[in-house]
Amino acid sequence: MTQILSLSRRGLLGGLASSLALAACSQVGYAPPRAELASAFAGNSPARRAGANAWWAAFRDKQLDALVAAGLKRNLDVLTAVATIREAQANARLVGANDLPQVDASGAAGRSRNETGAVGETSSATLGVSWLIDLFGQNRAAREGASARLDAAYLSAEVSRLTVASAIAQAYVDARYYQEALALTRQSLDSRKRSLSMTRTQDEFGSATRLEVLQAEQLVTQAEAALPGLEVGFDRSVNRLATLTAGRSADIAARLRKGGGQPRARYRASVGVPADVIRVRPDVRVAERNLAAAVAGVGEAQAAFYPKLTLSGSITPANISGGSSKTWSFGPQISLPLFSGGANQANLSAAQARAEQARLAWQASVLNGVEEVENALAGYNRDARAVSAQSRLVENARETVHLTRSSYDLGESDFFPVLDAERSLLSARQELAAALRDQAVNFIKLSAAAAGGVGVPAS
Repeated sequence: MTQILSLSRRGLLGGLASSLALAACSQVGYAPPRAELASAFAGNSPARRAGANAWWAAFRDKQLDALVAAGLKRNLDVLTAVATIREAQANARLVGANDLPQVDASGAAGRSRNETGAVGETSSATLGVSWLIDLFGQNRAAREGASARLDAAYLSAEVSRLTVASAIAQAYVDARYYQEALALTRQSLDSRKRSLSMTRTQDEFGSATRLEVLQAEQLVTQAEAALPGLEVGFDRSVNRLATLTAGRSADIAARLRKGGGQPRARYRASVGVPADVIRVRPDVRVAERNLAAAVAGVGEAQAAFYPKLTLSGSITPANISGGSSKTWSFGPQISLPLFSGGANQANLSAAQARAEQARLAWQASVLNGVEEVENALAGYNRDARAVSAQSRLVENARETVHLTRSSYDLGESDFFPVLDAERSLLSARQELAAALRDQAVNFIKLSAAAAGGVGVPAS
């Protein structure tokens, strides 16, 4: 990771030197910045990208698919991002209108009486046309800025969709984990109650001690105390899903209670080369488009130092008490920014500062993207080993419970080993459920960090 970050910083610091030489000429050129990254992520080989638009399909879970589809359609953050797109589209059209000739018309009519009592009527109409000649690129820079902001709005909507999909998937994984933990705890509670009943019967016949009865009661109470916390965790996950999908908690809970195991992704963790991953991340692309808009803003501020040339003309036909006349005018008009009290220079300095802020924001988005992918990849690559180890531990604990119960039933041992074995089995099964949840969550984080590029289907 250290090598990747150092390479990124070297590339980022020099990527925009030409674009930020902002005060040298009247036209500001812009080229998208480029980051110099490592050839591969740590411990990961390049792979074919798969299903970038529907990475959650890797879980092959129809209920998750339906929840994500509902969220992408009804989530308020997504709808807000779509409304932002419409605003950016309108602003782009507004800026584009400045390049077109502006036509306006006006009319007037009146009646008057003079000293002799004669009544006179007048009417006139004026048609005016004006056209601002974009000699120094101010309108062009404004169009480029509006176009970049429109691109950023579209990409921001993609960020919202990716964020909502990953949040829904994580809440769904949590809900399924709590369901599994509840089922395990209830199974263990039933087993412990049977053991307690058996122990009490043996105590009545003198074959069990009071201490053994108290130990069995303690295990039952521990399981009963664990249930409320797990139930609250499930309810919170369902409520989160309801918020994200703009649905009803009762409906979602009812669907989840119909059954379904913990989700497990069917893709191997391989996200490709860093440059490709960073290039498709919508948040990085938003930052780049914001930078383009800020650089265009510098071009607008610079053009304010130069003269503005406007071609304008008008035609005015008029009627005055039965007579008529027509006047017209046409010619150029030039305005020179001779004395602005330093306003133009202040605007330019502010635009340059905004461009520098946008450059730093883009740089931060690249570094953050690399870190997110590395962290998720590191976790997911180790999750398979954890799940495998926990699975073996569950099998060993289950066999231990069977052997200790058989030994106790034959009178070869007391009840304490049975209680310890049951406690170990429940703990192992719950840890396996937690390991499966961590694996699914890390897959979701990896998919979001890689903008959906999660490698190839697992064999």
